[in-house]
Amino acid sequence: MTSLTPALSVEEREDSMKINYQIMSDNQKNENGKYVPDIDKLIKSAACAEELEYIMKIVQRYDERKEKGFTLEFAYNMIYIVRLTCGHFEIFQTPCNEHYSLQENLKNAKTHAETSKCTKCICNW
Repeated sequence: MTSLTPALSVEEREDSMKINYQIMSDNQKNENGKYVPDIDKLIKSAACAEELEYIMKIVQRYDERKEKGFTLEFAYNMIYIVRLTCGHFEIFQTPCNEHYSLQENLKNAKTHAETSKCTKCICNW
């Protein structure tokens, strides 16, 4: 398996939309083998106030559920946050490795942002 350097960035696309993403290393796995993101870095990389508010809601939701054993963890080593066509933000996870490149993942993030609604809007919650 190719070794990836942990990264955190805000990718600026041609249309000036920013994608807040984080690639996590094996050092960021918890005892369950799941990846735990560096929330402080995600917060610092928020592109706007609405994205920051979305991140803070995620953190609050998991803080409230911590006593029940819930933690903010992901199966895949890359997460990204995008504003979708409905105007809401959503966080996604994907593998980032020799089979799924960062460039491909950012292209998919752009497609998500341009073509998808958030789970809340799709399910009409």
